[in-house]
Order: sequence, then C-alpha cells, then structure tokens
Amino acid sequence: MIHIVGAGPGDEKLITVRGRELLEAADVVIYAGSLVPKELLSRCRKDAEIYDSSRMTLDEVVSVMKRESDAGREVVRLHTGDPSIYGAIREQIAALFEDEIKGQQIGVVPGVSSFTAAAAALQAEYTLPGISQSVIITRMEGRTPVPERERLTELARHGASMAVFLSASMAGEVSRALISSGGYDADTPAAIVYAVTHRDEKIIRCTVGSLEDAALSAGISRTALILVGDFLKEGGVVEKSRLYAPDFSTGYRRGSERQVIRCISFTAGGGMIAKKLGDALGEEFEAVSFEKGMSLDDWTESAFKEAKALIFIGAAGIAVRAIAPHLKGKAVDPAVVVTDDRGENVIPILSGHIGGGNALAKRIAGILGARPVITTSTDINGVFAIDSWAAENSMRIINPDRIRAVSSKLIRGEKVYIRSYVNISGDPPENIVVLKGDLGEPEPDVVIGSVDVENDSALQIMAGGFIIGTGCRRGIKASVVREAFENFCRENSIPADRVAAIASIDIKRDEAALKGLADDLKVGFLTYGADELNDIKGFEGEFSTSDFVESVTGVDCVCERSAVKAAGAKRLLVKKTVLTG
Repeated sequence: MIHIVGAGPGDEKLITVRGRELLEAADVVIYAGSLVPKELLSRCRKDAEIYDSSRMTLDEVVSVMKRESDAGREVVRLHTGDPSIYGAIREQIAALFEDEIKGQQIGVVPGVSSFTAAAAALQAEYTLPGISQSVIITRMEGRTPVPERERLTELARHGASMAVFLSASMAGEVSRALISSGGYDADTPAAIVYAVTHRDEKIIRCTVGSLEDAALSAGISRTALILVGDFLKEGGVVEKSRLYAPDFSTGYRRGSERQVIRCISFTAGGGMIAKKLGDALGEEFEAVSFEKGMSLDDWTESAFKEAKALIFIGAAGIAVRAIAPHLKGKAVDPAVVVTDDRGENVIPILSGHIGGGNALAKRIAGILGARPVITTSTDINGVFAIDSWAAENSMRIINPDRIRAVSSKLIRGEKVYIRSYVNISGDPPENIVVLKGDLGEPEPDVVIGSVDVENDSALQIMAGGFIIGTGCRRGIKASVVREAFENFCRENSIPADRVAAIASIDIKRDEAALKGLADDLKVGFLTYGADELNDIKGFEGEFSTSDFVESVTGVDCVCERSAVKAAGAKRLLVKKTVLTG
C-alpha cells in the first residue's frame, strides 16, 4: 500500500494523527528533504528504509514506490504542507497507474497547509464579513508557466484575500502586478511569512507597495509565502459574523430580535383579515396561513422568540393551547392578540401592559372596525396601570412579580405610595401619592430610580434613558455606525427607543455619522473637551484605557468617559465594546 501523506508546514507536531500513525508503521519512507523537517523522521521505525526525494527524479521516486508496494511493504510518500496544494502528486499517481498500481492501493492523507499556518502565525482570518469572503491561492509565473487567465494581474482584480506561493524571489514583480491590477493599492496590507512554524520562522508585515524592499531587507528569497489583503489590517474588530448574531436563526439556535408582528390565520375569512392588517401595518407585519402538514407549535415557538407580538385569527382556544408551552413571564413574553375570523372582536390574551398587547388590540380594532375586548383588571375598573405607565415612558420594571400587589391595592381603592428619584411631571392619578421624603412618611409601594434600586418590598422601576458614549474612526460611514449601534443594543438588551443621548469628545462634534445617528434617533449629540472627560470625579470602577487613544485625543478612553460625563453617573451599565471602526 502506498500512502501519500501531508507532513504539515514544518513543526513536527503539526502532522495529523493519521499521518503520524502511518509514518510510524511504514516499511519505506520517501520524504521531501528540502522542506520536511528531519525531526519528523525520528518517528520512523529504526529498520525503515528512508529516501530523500530532493535528490531523486520522478521516475526514481515512482520506481521505489512501485517496487516496495509490489513486495507487500507499506510505503509513505511524505510531502510538505498539504499534498493537494503544489504537491505534484497527480503526476506520481498517474505514473503509478501506468505501472498498473490500482487506485485502491493508493491513499492520500491531507495535511496542514503553509497558507493556513501563516494565517495562524499572523492571528488572521482570510474570510471576514464586509472585507473578503474568498481566498485566492496562486503563484507568480516563473520557470513553471501559469494559464493566461490565471496570471496574477487577472486574479488580483478581485481584491480578495490572497496567498501567493513560490514567489518570494519575485517580490518586486508580485508588488507591481498587484497594484497594476487595480484590485489592491500600494497601501493595502501585506505580509511575508518565511519558514512558517519552523524554528527560524520570520514574519514581516508590510504593504503591497513595500513588498520588494521588505523581502530584500530581510534577505528572503525562498521558502516564504506572500499574503495580501485588507484581512491583515491590525487592531479593532471588524463587522461581526451573522452566524452568532442574536437575531440570526440556525438549525441549532433561533434568533431573538423582536421587531415584527407575526400573524397566523386558519380560514379563508381569516386570510382576508390578515391581508387587511398587512396593508395597514406594512413591513412590520408578517402573515402566514395554516396549511395541512404545517406545525403550529413550530410556528409559535419561532414567533415567541423572534417577534414582538403574535396575532391569531381564529378561536381563542387554539391560541391558548399553542402559546402555553412557551410562557416564561410577563416581563419577557411577547404580546399575543386573538381576533375572530369575521374581524368583530379583538382580544389581547398575553402581555397586555408591558408587551403592549392592549394597545395593539386597540390598534387592530381601529383597522378592522372591530371591538377591542380588554380584560385586564386595571383597565376594566378604570384605575391606573403602573406597568402600562412604565412601558409608555420607556421605563424598565426590575421585579414584575410585584405589579399585582400594586394593581390590587388600586382596584380596592387603596392608596399607592411612590418614591421617585427622578422628576415626575403632571398631577398623579387617583390614589397615587408621590412621597416628598418627609419624616414619618409610609414605606413606598413603588420606587423609581435613575439606576437600579434596592427595596425588597416595593415595585422597582428604572427610569431615565440610556446614554451611549462612542468614539470612532474619522470619516466612518454612517451605515457602519448605525449597524454597530444596533448590534450593541441587541447584544445588551437595550431598546433603541430608550436611548436618550449620544455622547463623545468635542473633536467629534462634526463627525457626520455620529450626528446622523443622533438625528435618526431624535436625541441629543453631546460632546465634551478632553479636560472635562479627564476630570470625572466619583466614578466607581476603572475605565478601559488606551495609550493610542490618549495620544490622539488627549484622553485615555473616549466612549466610557463621555457616557459617564453625559449621564452624571457613578458607574457604567455596559463597558467598552469594540465594533467596526
């Protein structure tokens, strides 16, 4: 049996387990002596016959493999890297076939290629969202020609990530071909990786324009890879992969973004009502008709995780049975509304206050000319609903299990006492008493604070909006800032409509992308001088500092300090998150 084995890029430990086992058991080993490390041969049996193919012709190599295989001996042909890339194995296999060596007598074991090892050495990733989703593996034309359509100038037009083999001695020609293609400019990042994973490995970072000088200065003319592309840019975090985004569904995980209203109907009449709702609600509305073979449980499970509200057009019993397995709690469950298939009654059956079910039912009733059937006690008794009021004012209830106690007191006609650490305007509703902080006042039933408050017996509400501090690269695109902001809010469960202001340093006051974000959100864009940001007192914790940021702006952290300054806060709810630019 003949085994063609990839030895890996150089480090003897980077051979695969399968390759090592074959090497240890081989009777005969033919290795590429110019590149395969001799340390790897220490794994061979002492009685194994070893040949160095760097001193042999193709006919000689094939002759040894055929002779030894015919004698019933195990033969390993040990190639550097992965034999499928510039491994010259096709010609060996073809020659063996000519000598009547059957395909089943030849096995190929893949190895770690030097182009993947080089990326590992650079801590780089060839395929980055928004930068490159393709890798071109090629070489310059030298003594061995390349097809006309595969000349470097042709391939480089794509501007993709590129690994150029067997061309270190022609770094100048590589540089000129890349630039003349139009796919890269002189400032595009590049790297020369010499003898990757060997003991004398060298990494030279440079640009496409400086490739020739970098190779000459380092004395590199062989055994090196040239890597090219924006994937080599250092620092910061690029656009994140969609695979792990909270709103991205896969076969193993469903996304969590709640931006749409999902609707399901069960009859032809229901389908007509769904169309009418869709015409009125537009892009925020998605509707399906239940069909034979469809799983209502799967639809409900998906909608519960991904939608802000569910509408069932049909019998309420269908909706109740469908949502029952998925209920978690009023603070997290989406609103669920049911309407009959004649469009006469609209009933919110879940999350009427916090999730906005009651408001959605009234909205749907208005579209259909139907009757909203509201069943929550506070509404039918005409008393103040503390959870609805909090939701309408973009406040967050910390302990929703205390809502019932407050609502029950109001329904019984008893007074509810509120202690608020933020200003509340207007006259309080009937039986709501806002405490003034005087001695002898009763214990509050509700505590409203600008940060989380601790009071075990009271309903706790966090008031006020979020302040988003940010720094950015000069001239950054508005779309990049907007996407980074939305990703940040999703990952930290911050509703975009709860953001009260965007804050930054004063040298960013004219940054169009940041101003545009604030305008889109209809919030203020607050900026502060470096001295103001440096002179923050009473902060509880440490800022995420950066010497580079300080050298440019005069302050060691722009985003965190500007958020704290604008909020007048003593702590951060979320520390610095690095996103695209």
